[in-house]
Amino acid sequence: MKKLAFIMALILASLPLLVSCSNNEDEAPDGMKLVTNDIVNYKLYVPETWTESISTGVVGAYCSNSDITNVTVMAWNVESGETLDTWWEKAQTDFNIILDDMQLSSTETTTLGGVAANKYSYTAKLGENEYSFVQVACLHWSMVYVLTVTSLTDLIGSHTEDIEDMITYFEFD
Repeated sequence: MKKLAFIMALILASLPLLVSCSNNEDEAPDGMKLVTNDIVNYKLYVPETWTESISTGVVGAYCSNSDITNVTVMAWNVESGETLDTWWEKAQTDFNIILDDMQLSSTETTTLGGVAANKYSYTAKLGENEYSFVQVACLHWSMVYVLTVTSLTDLIGSHTEDIEDMITYFEFD
């Protein structure tokens, strides 16, 4: 049941949220804005045109009312000795409880906030819609941090540069 609650929270957090968050435009790279809150220890930069959204412990933004592409960042404690590979195995099991026809298309190494990370790209169905997901996960401060971009599959390609910028400019405080 705990795993089911975890995955439900992840999926729901990936949908557009409607509450605003604090913003500091002066620190943002060109064409981007800062999305953060007082609870988290990281900075997420998103395109200036995106709408900020925040929930307790979840920071994110969405593209628009007509394009539900969104990004969220969440963090969880990990067990001692857990690796990104073991975290991903558990996460996939949980995702398959909620998502239908999950198909991993790629896994690659990258960094998130200067920390070694894995980038997982996959598609899955939720209800009648097919979604594309890009998740970048890293282990930092005894936690797994996960930046998740969710988009309808036919729209994800139009956000490739935005996704790369959000990953590149992500910072830990």
